[in-house]
Amino acid sequence: MSRYIKALSVVAAMGVAGLVAACGGGGGGGGGGTFNSPPTPTPTSTSALQGTMQVITSGTNPSDATYVPASNGTVVFTCGCTSQAGTGSTDASGNFSLLPNSVATPAAPNPTYTTVPGRNYLIVARSTAGGANTKEAWTMEFLGSVPARNHYLENPASSDAYTAAAALYVFDNSSSGTLFDNWDFNSIAAWVTHLHNAPTTSENTLLNHIVTETAAGHSLYPSAPNWNSAQTPNNVIKTDLTAVRVSGASLPVNCGHSPCGAQPTP
Repeated sequence: MSRYIKALSVVAAMGVAGLVAACGGGGGGGGGGTFNSPPTPTPTSTSALQGTMQVITSGTNPSDATYVPASNGTVVFTCGCTSQAGTGSTDASGNFSLLPNSVATPAAPNPTYTTVPGRNYLIVARSTAGGANTKEAWTMEFLGSVPARNHYLENPASSDAYTAAAALYVFDNSSSGTLFDNWDFNSIAAWVTHLHNAPTTSENTLLNHIVTETAAGHSLYPSAPNWNSAQTPNNVIKTDLTAVRVSGASLPVNCGHSPCGAQPTP
């Protein structure tokens, strides 16, 4: 009889152990899926145009220009692929982060402007920082699939007279102010480096006028863009850009509809 009772005790003990294992009590991997905690979602990065915009408040050339953050300003940005642009804003420090979907300007035909990784974007900020007059800051950015793959004209990502010259040149030499994405971004960045190191006479004139026209609170648009047909053109900047196109050196490359070769990886 005692042997029978002893056997029952062993069977009962095995049953309890099996129940504990089935409930995942031993830690790793058992078969109790119903009792396992759900996996914690892993945050994923989202493509976004990012950087800091600065406006010029005084100066006669890039070397003596005074910059302040384009604080609490408005931002318009576009690849020039349509007649619309996206809109955004800067914070008190001039920083911006433009996510894939934003309010479009003009509001038709689509009320939402959607960015696409792998494209070049023209970015213009307007701010009253440093004075009563509204001042503009211009730059361009290559949008990656995540911010870590973005490419900028200055490092860290910010605007200045040199990025403005590059963005204005691309704007002025794109068909009807569109298709900024047709340009080789690497060549645009290389031209910014050239402007820093060895600008020609015509390029120096453009840079100097960007400083003085911005400090005076004048818009830099050389012509009215598709997304704002009421914009008054700046004829001083327009004349300078024409001179640069004729005599400039190491100018950015417009690939048209042909592949540009080794572009940044989105």
